[in-house]
Amino acid sequence: MTFLTLMGFAKKANKIVYGMSNCQNAVRKDKAKLVIITADAGKNRKKIIRECQSLNIPFLEYGNKDLFLRSIGNPACYWAVLSQGIAVELMREFEKEKVRDKPKWGD
Repeated sequence: MTFLTLMGFAKKANKIVYGMSNCQNAVRKDKAKLVIITADAGKNRKKIIRECQSLNIPFLEYGNKDLFLRSIGNPACYWAVLSQGIAVELMREFEKEKVRDKPKWGD
């Protein structure tokens, strides 16, 4: 199962919120188990990263708004996962994709 497929399941299960203010609220209320930020997120990125770091909430950078629009139907830059189980699976899949996309010697 791919990262974006898991994101789609989380969205359908209402285990994910998106948008800067919704993510900040989830982080501040200790509901966020993982925060995902797109590579093309704006200047507020630093603010939410600081909040995640201060509260020990994992975060990662993945894709861009267009990718999320095509895959999930929403072009948000900030996503907060509310389920621990889904967060663990997303982090696992993220690591798998990172290793898979790593350039190989001689390429």
